[in-house]
Amino acid sequence: MKTFFTEVSDCNDAMNSIDPNADDAPAQLLTYIDKLNASFATMATLEVPSEFKAAEGLADEAADNMAKAAISYHEAYDGEFNAQAESTASQYYERAFVRVQYIVSILHGEIPEGEGVTVTTQEAGQIDPVEEGTTEQQQQQQQQQQQ
Repeated sequence: MKTFFTEVSDCNDAMNSIDPNADDAPAQLLTYIDKLNASFATMATLEVPSEFKAAEGLADEAADNMAKAAISYHEAYDGEFNAQAESTASQYYERAFVRVQYIVSILHGEIPEGEGVTVTTQEAGQIDPVEEGTTEQQQQQQQQQQQ
């Protein structure tokens, strides 16, 4: 994760240093968006320790949102500018980073907060083992049956 955060910070610094009036500004931006996309994809493949299992789904969602942001940014800036694609890209980009913020909270032992955040807790020792390949919906059904 340290490598991921370093790569994100480096890309952020580089994007902020782009001269918006430069002829190659869109190409520079897309280069850093593509680097971010690759970093997010790699981050989503990292093995997650069981004590941070909640971060696994968030990492996948963050990577998915960044991939969609990259596609939309390319639609916006490859060729003639497309304002609608840029707006869509910006929204996906923001969603990706909101999920990264939630991951940071979890890694710091904090409970994420925000609009649309649902936190489910269980008492220590009350967690039932989940069989490999069990979907979240199947897990919920199993818990309801046990109650």
